[in-house]
Amino acid sequence: MPTDAFETLLSPYTKLARANMDLIAKFSTSPEVMSQTLGAAQKFSTGSTDAASGLLASNAFSEFLMGLVKNWMEFLTDLGQSALVFADQSQEAFLKKAPSMAGEAARAVSEMAQGKAPRVRPAAA
Repeated sequence: MPTDAFETLLSPYTKLARANMDLIAKFSTSPEVMSQTLGAAQKFSTGSTDAASGLLASNAFSEFLMGLVKNWMEFLTDLGQSALVFADQSQEAFLKKAPSMAGEAARAVSEMAQGKAPRVRPAAA
């Protein structure tokens, strides 16, 4: 298979991974999360159990979740489009090779009809 076809299939996955890494970096370095984290560390040291609840209610966490939803929706859209492009590329490759494949099949059938053993070609790399 051509390398371009595999790149087409893999591009939605790499785009999703990159977008999610950027989103996590943005979330973890936001001022709101940094101040919540420092406050949570102090609360954990004193034995409080509600340290993480403030982080879950923060605007930064809401933006993080919305970003994740957006990234996954784009991923699903890109995945569908890449599957269509892959199908088109595969069809074009098949149509280019179909005449020679048909010729080889006809030759093999005629050789078998004449009692000869058909020639076998090694698989294409």
